[in-house]
Amino acid sequence: MSIQLEVRSYRGGDRHHHDFSQILLPMQGAMRLDVEGRRGVVSHNCVALIPRHCEHGFEPSSDCSMFILDVDMAGLGSEAQPALLGSAEPSLVPIAPWLWRMFRQLGAEVETGACPSGAAARMAMTALHLVEPIERPQPWSRAERRVLDVAETGQGTGVAQMARMAGLGQSQFHALFRATMGRSPKQLQLQRLFERAAERLATTAAPVSEIAYDLGYQNAASFNRQFKRRFGLTPSEFRAANRGPAGA
Repeated sequence: MSIQLEVRSYRGGDRHHHDFSQILLPMQGAMRLDVEGRRGVVSHNCVALIPRHCEHGFEPSSDCSMFILDVDMAGLGSEAQPALLGSAEPSLVPIAPWLWRMFRQLGAEVETGACPSGAAARMAMTALHLVEPIERPQPWSRAERRVLDVAETGQGTGVAQMARMAGLGQSQFHALFRATMGRSPKQLQLQRLFERAAERLATTAAPVSEIAYDLGYQNAASFNRQFKRRFGLTPSEFRAANRGPAGA
């Protein structure tokens, strides 16, 4: 087994494949991925797996920087293999904020050369063992693919309108949405709302109250409570944790 670690900045994308598995974790910005027709956005608090030989394309944000782990599993026994790497299917997996910060700190040390390559590889493999993959039924039906399309383009709209966009009844749309996305439409909208909040907290100096109002909250206290419930940190604590080397 070998693992190569690198922080890369992206300004454009193309379609290609690798002879090794690739893990992507955002240091800054975000990236839209299309892996064998399965689409998603790599952003705060998640990691993406691109299995070996899977053709993929990507579209980065203008400020995109990714911590990349290129992993060749040859010679690694199955008992030592992280669960995330045990699948031949691409995946986009949410991770706990503390684990996300652990990866980002490691990425910052790799970028500056502060951590020897061998030690960094061992730390990365340890962190990968802490990532729990999400299983989704395959293959997706045409109706499920319409749900995926609406999930990407219909955020901010109500369930009724999203169901019409997908050409489905509300009850069928809601059931397929939950089965395909692993959460309800409301839960996904909240996730994306907090992804935007986390990105602004980590990358700007805007006051917490301003971020709360811009996201549609009528008061900052409600935003603070919901943010802490989701991430385990208040917005101010989250910002402070990302102002070190990994958040610079």
